[in-house]
Amino acid sequence: MSKTIPLIHKAAAIIQLDILKQYVEDVWPIINDAQLPIYLESTSAKYIPFRVFSKLLQATSEQMPSQEFTTFIQQGAERYSMVIDTIKPPTKTRLPLLDVLGEALPIHQAEFLHNPLNKQNSQLCLELKVEDMEPFSLVCELYTICVAHYYLTRNCSDIKEPSKYHLVSQEKSGLDKLQISTDTPQFMGQPNTALFYHSTINKLGSLQQSNWEKVNHSFSSQLSDALESYIGRQDLSLEAFSDIIGIPVRTIQRHLAQDGSSYRKIKESLNIAFAKRVMIEREASISDVSEHLGYADPSQFIRAFRKAENLTPLQWYKRKQQL
Repeated sequence: MSKTIPLIHKAAAIIQLDILKQYVEDVWPIINDAQLPIYLESTSAKYIPFRVFSKLLQATSEQMPSQEFTTFIQQGAERYSMVIDTIKPPTKTRLPLLDVLGEALPIHQAEFLHNPLNKQNSQLCLELKVEDMEPFSLVCELYTICVAHYYLTRNCSDIKEPSKYHLVSQEKSGLDKLQISTDTPQFMGQPNTALFYHSTINKLGSLQQSNWEKVNHSFSSQLSDALESYIGRQDLSLEAFSDIIGIPVRTIQRHLAQDGSSYRKIKESLNIAFAKRVMIEREASISDVSEHLGYADPSQFIRAFRKAENLTPLQWYKRKQQL
C-alpha cells in the first residue's frame, strides 16, 4: 500500500473550534499544541492534516470533564455531517452515501453489510477502515463513527440508534474515562471500525452502493494539500512539517523523489499561488507578501517569483490588471 497523508476538510476543524470556544476561555494554547493551521476561514486550502485535528481532539479530551468532551465531539460531528454534502462540487445526481463519507472522513474503505434477521428486519452494518492515527486512535474513531452515524441517520429514516459498535482501538482505559454510554454495547480490538443498526429490509435498497474504496492521489499531491493551509501563516521547514504529519523526513523525501518532486518545489509553488491570490484579492504589497511567506527580505521573494514566472511580482500584477 502506498504512503498516505490522512486529510480532513477544514470545515471539521472550523466547526470544532467554534464549539470549543463555548467550553474553553482561551483556545489558543490548544491550537498551538495541536499545531493546527490558523485562520482557516481565510485560506484557499480545503484540507488540513488529520493528525493535527486528532491532536486537537486529544488535547481537548485531556482538559475537559468526560461528559463535556463527549458532548463536544458529538456536537461537532453532527454539525460537520450537515455540511459534508457540499465538500465536492455539485453534480447532476446525488452522490452515494459512502462516496460522501469517504470524501469527508479519513477512511480508505467503507462497506455496507446486510444480515437478514427475519422476513421484515435486517441488521445493517457500516464498516469503516479508518486511517491509523496512533497515538490518537480512540478519539479519531469516536469522531469518525459520530459523523458517520449522524449522516446515515439523516439519510435513512428507519435507522435510529446503533445496536452496537466496534472499535479497532484497544484503549479501554480511555473509553472508560470518557464514560461513553453503556446502553450501546462496545467491542474493542476489532479488525475494523463498525456501526450496527436494526433496519427494515424493504428500505435497505435505498442505500444503493454497498462498498467504496479511496483512490489515492500521488504523495506529492497529498503533501501539497496538507501543506497549503500553513502557507502565509507559518514558514515550515521540512523537519517541522515532518513533525506535524508524523512522517519521517527521509520517508517524505523518498516518496516525493519517486513523484519527481521535492518539498522545496511544492512549497515554492504554493508560495507563488498564495502571493498571486493576496496581491489580487487584498492588494497586498510585495513587502507584506514576502514577510507572510517567511522570506528574509523582499528581494528573496522577488527572485523566487521571477524564477517561477519569468516576471517580477510587480510585472505580473500589472499584466493581470490589464486583462
